[in-house]
Amino acid sequence: MESAVAEQVYFEDLAVGDSFESEEVPVDREEMLAYNRLNDPWPFHVDEALAARTPYGSLIASGGYTITLMYRLGHRIYNVPGRRWRVLGASEWQLKFPTPVRLGDRLRLRLTVEAKRESSRPERGHLDLRYELMNQADAVALSVLVAGLIARRPAA
Repeated sequence: MESAVAEQVYFEDLAVGDSFESEEVPVDREEMLAYNRLNDPWPFHVDEALAARTPYGSLIASGGYTITLMYRLGHRIYNVPGRRWRVLGASEWQLKFPTPVRLGDRLRLRLTVEAKRESSRPERGHLDLRYELMNQADAVALSVLVAGLIARRPAA
C-alpha cells in the first residue's frame, strides 16, 4: 500500500538532462529461458547447441524479456517506497537493441529526461524519456525513447 506521506514527483520536478540510475541486477538463467520458451522460442533464445552456431555464438535474451527487465528496473527508479512518479502513461516508443543480452550479464537502467513540454490539458505535461539498459561493460543492450505523460502539480 502506498504511504500517504510518499513524495510525489510531478512534471515541474523534472528538468531536461535529469538522469536516474537503478542498481545492477543479474540476468537469471532459469527466468530468461522460461520467458524465451513461452514467448519467443527461436533456437537462438532456447537451444544452446544451435545458438552456439549462430552469429551470436550463444543464447541471447528475447527482446520481450529484455523489455521486461527494463520495466522491472524502471519501477526501482520511479515507483519506490517513499517516492512515486505521477506517470500517466506513454503514447510512443522508439526502440533499439544494439547489444544482445546474455546469460551472466549484469544490467542496470539509466533514465534521462530528454525533453519536456506543457500539454493543452493543464493537469498533465509531456516528457521524452530515454531508457538505456546497460550491461556490466557499459554496452547499451536496449535504448528506448518514450513519449509519455506525467501529472502536473495540483494547484495549492
